[in-house]
Amino acid sequence: YVVTQRSKTLARELIERYEEAGRGDIFIEPDEAMPLLTRRSLVIITDTHNPKMLEWNPLYENAQTVVVIDHHRKMVDYIDNAVIFYHEPYSSSASEMVAELVQYLSGCVVSRLDAEALLAGIMLDTRSFVMKAGVRTFEAAAYLRRLGADTQDVQRMFQGDLNSMIARYAIIRQAELYRDDIAVVALDEECDRVTAAKAADELLTLKGIRASFVLYKKGDGVYMSARSLGEVNVQVILEALGGGGNSTTAGGQADNITVEEAKARLLEAIDRYFEN
Repeated sequence: YVVTQRSKTLARELIERYEEAGRGDIFIEPDEAMPLLTRRSLVIITDTHNPKMLEWNPLYENAQTVVVIDHHRKMVDYIDNAVIFYHEPYSSSASEMVAELVQYLSGCVVSRLDAEALLAGIMLDTRSFVMKAGVRTFEAAAYLRRLGADTQDVQRMFQGDLNSMIARYAIIRQAELYRDDIAVVALDEECDRVTAAKAADELLTLKGIRASFVLYKKGDGVYMSARSLGEVNVQVILEALGGGGNSTTAGGQADNITVEEAKARLLEAIDRYFEN
């Protein structure tokens, strides 16, 4: 089973594809997963090693056997009771790592849909093979392509609608330059997480921009989305605000704080980063 909160997941398009193929029953909610957990259950955590960033922390806390597969830079707070802690910070994505692993699992059948899901993860983290894409990345992609993954079908998963594009450009219009080459957006209104992330991505297409940060209000706190071309390590900057990720893609949230306060802390963190 894949345990996910459908109301919060950013992979709705992918889940809908599994449902259309008659395989939607592998996705279950956390409250459905807890009764299934036994002493013989194996919980596999992917794309994070920080217990604070898990989809559903109680599932991990009650699991007897845990495996971690992650590519993010190791943080102070990490899962230290995993029977296998497969950590490869030089890998482009957790999807690349999984694509490599399944090749060595005897009896493991990877369907075309599974292959496209993994390829989508690689394309998302590498921004279509532009960032952090090494030889192993292309080898994993070639393996998935041999399994039938269609790059056009994968690209369709990332398509948005007209309203989201309008919202994205409304965010970009509010961008301010800091230190001449860092774009910072601080929104007082709430925003969709996907739209904010795409706006941060799109800001990097502007000439002279090395990194981008989008801050937006969410309840009593502030959410943050950061992107970089690689010269600026946005993970290190956002770690100072309780966030995380990798050098080119990072995010986080701060509770009980205003957008202006979060922006001030962000600018201080940027200054400290460059001073050091």
